Amino acid sequence: MPGRRVHHLRRDLLLGAVRGAGRISRAELAQRTGMARMTVTGLVDEMLASGVLAEEPARADGTRTGRPARVLTLGPAAGSVVGASVDEHGIRVAVADLTGTVRAERVDDAVGADLAALITGCVEEAGSGPVWSTVVGHLPGTPPPAGLPGSRVTARGLADLCLIGEVTQGVAVGRKNVCFLRVCRDVGCGLMLNGHLHTGAAGAAGEIGHVQIDETGALCRCGRRGCLETIVAPEAVLDALEAMHGDRLSVARALELSRHDATAERVLGDAGHMIGRVLAALAGTVNPEVVVLAGPMIEAEGLVVAEVREALRRYAPRELVDGTQVLVSELGERAALAGALALALHTLPGERAGRAVAAHAGPDGDGPGGVNERERAVRRRMITDLLRTGGATARSDIVRRTRLPRAAVADLLAGLHRDGVVEPATPPGDRPGRPSPHFRLASPAGLLVGLSLGGDGVRAVVADRAGRRIGGGFRPLPASPEGRGQIRDAAGFALELIAGHGHAPGPGVAVAMAVPAPVHPVTGEFGKRSVLPFFSGYSPAEDLAAQLGCPVRVFNNAQLAALGETRRGAARGARDVLYLKTSQHCGAGIVVSGRMYGGAIGYAGEISHLTVRDIGPLCFCGRRGCLSVFLQPGAFGAVLDRFGPPSQERLLELAAGGHGPARRALLDAGRLVGRTTAVLCNLLNPALVVVGGRFTEPGDQVVDGVRESLGRYCAPPVAAALTVVRAELGEEAEAIGAVESLL
Repeated sequence: MPGRRVHHLRRDLLLGAVRGAGRISRAELAQRTGMARMTVTGLVDEMLASGVLAEEPARADGTRTGRPARVLTLGPAAGSVVGASVDEHGIRVAVADLTGTVRAERVDDAVGADLAALITGCVEEAGSGPVWSTVVGHLPGTPPPAGLPGSRVTARGLADLCLIGEVTQGVAVGRKNVCFLRVCRDVGCGLMLNGHLHTGAAGAAGEIGHVQIDETGALCRCGRRGCLETIVAPEAVLDALEAMHGDRLSVARALELSRHDATAERVLGDAGHMIGRVLAALAGTVNPEVVVLAGPMIEAEGLVVAEVREALRRYAPRELVDGTQVLVSELGERAALAGALALALHTLPGERAGRAVAAHAGPDGDGPGGVNERERAVRRRMITDLLRTGGATARSDIVRRTRLPRAAVADLLAGLHRDGVVEPATPPGDRPGRPSPHFRLASPAGLLVGLSLGGDGVRAVVADRAGRRIGGGFRPLPASPEGRGQIRDAAGFALELIAGHGHAPGPGVAVAMAVPAPVHPVTGEFGKRSVLPFFSGYSPAEDLAAQLGCPVRVFNNAQLAALGETRRGAARGARDVLYLKTSQHCGAGIVVSGRMYGGAIGYAGEISHLTVRDIGPLCFCGRRGCLSVFLQPGAFGAVLDRFGPPSQERLLELAAGGHGPARRALLDAGRLVGRTTAVLCNLLNPALVVVGGRFTEPGDQVVDGVRESLGRYCAPPVAAALTVVRAELGEEAEAIGAVESLL
C-alpha cells in the first residue's frame, strides 16, 4: 500500500474514532485504533494544526489518579456532510457537521433549479470545512446528478432515503422490518429487512407503483395499463375529479371536498382502497412490522389512510392485520433530507478507513490499524462458507475466490485448523505441477438432522457436523386432525436415525424441522390464529427438544426450501432469491443477501392467501378467492372428473403421460402463480426465481407459466434482471435446507 494512502487512512481512522467517542485522550485513541503512541502523536499534532481536531486543557475530574490527560474533540475544520433531495416540488439541501448538527439549509421550489450551485452556497454558509460525503435523493427514472462537491457522492431513490429518515428520526425508530410507501407522482417503496436497507439484485426493489391492478386501465408511463400509480398518484386522483367537477382542483381542495362531497369521497376512498389491497399483499409476502405512509393526500386521520387500514383488514389474514402497524410519516417532506444526512454520516471516512485498513493489514492483524476481531470473524466465515459449498478446495482457489491476501488466507486457514474447523484434504491427481494445499471442513463428532413434515409423512436428511450428507429417509405418517401427534411421530423417526448412526441425543446432535405453517422467528411458536388451526399457539421446537434431548429449530417449509436451493441447488451463488413452492399447498421462501428472511412474525412468503378474485371460491382461511383455492384438485375438475375423483396425484400422472389438457392446466396454474407473485418480485427485485414443488414433477409447464407471467406483470427493470429456473433438489429441498440452517 503506498505510503501516502496509508497516511490518509490513518488520519481518517483517527477522525472516526474521535467522532465516535466525542471526547477522547491520546492514550485512549492509540488503544482504540491499535496504532503506536508515536504515530498517534504525530498525526494528532498535524490535525490540530489544520483545525480538524481541537484539544481541551487537562482537567481533573476525580475519576482517575495521576496527572489528568488533555482531551481531543472535533475541531472547527473537521468537515461536513451534505444531504439533498430532488423531487416534484423542488430541491432541499442541508449541511451538517460531523456530529449531525445541521449548520445550513436551503430550499428552492423553482423548476430546473441548479442543484450544484445550491449545495455550494449552502456549504459556504455552513463554513464547516471539507465536505466528506454528499448523498442525493432523486426520482426514479431520472439520471443521478453529476459534478457535486464531496469526496464521496452517492445517489439513492427518494423512497429509500425517506425510509432511512423515518427509521433514524421518525415514527419507525428502532424497528427492523419496515416499509415506507411514498404516494406521490411516482409511487415508490423503501424496504428495510432485518435491519438492512434492501435495494434488490439490480437496485430496483420497491417498484410498487407498477403493480398491475387493472389490465384494461389507464396507460402508465412504463408502457403497461392499470398500474397502481395510474389510480392512486395525486395527479391521477385530481384528473378523475376534474373529469367529474369540470375544474382543476388542488390536493388541499380535494381533501376538503372529500369530507362532504360524495364524488370526492368516492375517488379518494377508492385510491386508499387500492393502496390497502397492495399493502395487504405486501403484508402477506414481506411481513413488515411497520408500514409508513407519506404523500400529499396522506393525513393521519384522513379518508385515504382510513380506507388503507380497512382494505388491509379485509384482504390480509387477521394475524397479519394485528401484527402490522400502519403509521403516517411525521417528517413529511423532510424525510428524504433527514435520511440523506443520516446515510452521509454513516459513510464518513473514519468507518471506510477502518474497512480499508483491515483489507491491507498483515496476516496477524499487523499493519496500519490491524484487523479487528469482527473483521477476522468475517474473513473466517467467508472461507468456511466457500468450503461448505465447494468441498475440498485448493488454498490458491480460496485466495482467488475470496480476494483476500494470500498471507491472510494462509494464516486464517492455520487458525481454523487449530480450532478444528477445517482439515487438510488430499489434492486431486488431475492438476499439473506442484499442487496447492487443499482444505475442507472438518467433521467433528456429532450429527445434524433435517426433518420436513408434509401431508404424507416426514422426510429426513442426516449430515455430519460439516454438512456432508451421510443418510436420510422417509416415513409415511397417518393423517391426523390434531397435527401435534405427527410432530411427535417425526421426533420418534429422528431418534431412530440418530441411533442408527451410532449416536445418542445430546450436545453433539442438532435438529431442524420444516413445517407447513408460519413460525414466529423469536418465540418459535405458531401464531394464535395459525393457517392450520390445530397448530395455533403451539411451540413445536420446545416439544421436539423435550423428546429428543437436543437443540431443535423449526421454520416454515418454503423458507427452508429457499435456503436449500440457495446453498445446494439451482440458486447456488445467488444472494437474492425467491423460491416458489407450486402444489395444492403453495408457498414462497425468501433469501435476502444470502440469508433466509421470515418477516416480523414469520409470515413472509405466505402467497397462498393472496387474493386473486374478490368473489372467488371460499378458502379454508375463511376468505374468498385466495390463490390456494385455484390450485386445489377441485379447481382442475373439468380435466380430472372423467378419470375419477380429482386429486393432485391424478393430475400429475396425466401430465407426465403427455395428456394435453392436464399439461395446459399446469401451464395456466404457473401463469396464475406468476401473476399473483409479481407484486413480491416488484418489491424484492430478486436475481433468481426458483420454481419447485409437486407441480414441477411432470415437466416445465408450471415453470414456463411462471416465467411468462413474471415477464409480463413485473415492472420493466425488475423483469429485465430476473431469471426463472426449475428447482434441483426436489422433495428433499426442505430437509436439506433444515440441515443448512444448522451450519
